[in-house]
Amino acid sequence: MAKRRLNSLEKAELVALVKDMMELSDDNKLFVRSVLADTEDIDVEKYKKKISHALSFDMRKSQYWDLEEAARILRYVEKATDDAMIIADIYVHAVVEGEKITDMFGDIDEDYYCSMEEIYGNAAKWVLASEKQGNDISSLKESMHQVMTTARNIGWGYGDEISYLWTEYFEDTDIE
Repeated sequence: MAKRRLNSLEKAELVALVKDMMELSDDNKLFVRSVLADTEDIDVEKYKKKISHALSFDMRKSQYWDLEEAARILRYVEKATDDAMIIADIYVHAVVEGEKITDMFGDIDEDYYCSMEEIYGNAAKWVLASEKQGNDISSLKESMHQVMTTARNIGWGYGDEISYLWTEYFEDTDIE
């Protein structure tokens, strides 16, 4: 029903609908602007800031990280651009921010580590896709290697899985 209604809207009605959506939340505004922007106009730092906020801990508020929010932001980025370097950069940022949580809190829980493993694997895929687009991935790869090295001392099989993913995607155990 909604699809049929959407297809029947005139251009002016669609524009008004998009404007209304943008006014509902900053997230909608960021997403719509990113989707409609040229690749060089996508505000990577805003996405990184949102990831940092989602993957942080506020001692005063006893507010924990929000992996679902981080995943939602990462999906937005994937929909907003086909530039693998932008997507890889934000995914690697998420991996690094997630690693800060493990450094701060040590042993967390299995769900957390499974989510971070998934983000790490997706980050690796986007880094390699970025390389195929002709981008220099050395700094991204270095960041992922650092996370892999740090993860070796973490339980729940997390360190083993991150090392496995590193080897699977980058075919070696050391950085070049």
